[in-house]
Amino acid sequence: MKFRFCGDGDCPDWVLAEIHSNLAVLSSHQLQTAAECATKCFLGEEVPEDDVRTIFGISKGTMDTPKAAFACIRFLLVSASRFNTESSVFGTELQQLGLPKEHTIVMCRVLDDYLTQIRARLCQSSLTINELEAVTSSTPENTIDCIQLQIGIKNEIINGVPQRTTHAVNINRSDIPILLKEMKRIRSLMEEYDYDGKNSDGK
Repeated sequence: MKFRFCGDGDCPDWVLAEIHSNLAVLSSHQLQTAAECATKCFLGEEVPEDDVRTIFGISKGTMDTPKAAFACIRFLLVSASRFNTESSVFGTELQQLGLPKEHTIVMCRVLDDYLTQIRARLCQSSLTINELEAVTSSTPENTIDCIQLQIGIKNEIINGVPQRTTHAVNINRSDIPILLKEMKRIRSLMEEYDYDGKNSDGK
């Protein structure tokens, strides 16, 4: 089955699983609070993990965390906003996925309340997924003529949630000038590309 809020595509299996196992068992009040927190988190506000645990009724110190359910709510609202899904259509599709009617009413209300802000945020961050934040280098032990690059990523999506990550890559010293040359060439091509001008021409 295809869904408008998924861009006329299939709903991801993990989202469907979270709807049935976690979202549907919450009270409508809990879901509304969680949805508002997930939206505020997407908009850039800090939401303490203990607050999220409280919403889902999980005591501090337990191993279980509601991150997947929280990510599911975020996905539903952001995806519906991204594909400009009317709240009436969004509510119908959520019911088709198994979410109770009173829960879909809550989700539609949150979508209507935050739609403009979510879409504005999407426009601002449209090219910042997996955004390069920093690159540092070091010489790894037990290697010959190698440099290790630590690549910091600002918004890598993990389980539906943007996180700061660091990846280590070992590269031969002799390959560094080649890599640098290619990166400069790509940068030059990007600077020559007149994106605003092409858009204004309707291309």
